[in-house]
Amino acid sequence: MTKKIEDEAVLVVDDDPDTREALSELLDASGLRVLQAENGKIALEVLKRTPQFPCLVLLDLSMPVLDGRGFLKRLAKDPLLRDIPVVVISASNQPAELEGIEEFLRKPVRVERLMEIIDQYC
Repeated sequence: MTKKIEDEAVLVVDDDPDTREALSELLDASGLRVLQAENGKIALEVLKRTPQFPCLVLLDLSMPVLDGRGFLKRLAKDPLLRDIPVVVISASNQPAELEGIEEFLRKPVRVERLMEIIDQYC
């Protein structure tokens, strides 16, 4: 794994603080900046106020306030945000109707696969 450019960031969106922290530590160790949000509503707020969009969003589907599907719908409607790549990481099976994502990973995530995807987008 090559060291990432320090100004590349990944947004981790998950309501479980342990999952958010584990993913954040992994990404930080690979040289990426990490932004965090505990639901889709906060994730949209983070995206709108960050000076540089992240190279990737890692998104859980099941969250309170605004879930992953709601986040994806709002992201798709925003011309400034809709081109940010999204990878869904979920404990459930991939829903057939899920659109607007680059990849779907099932929890627990294989670290090697996650890092391959990150290398592809960041």
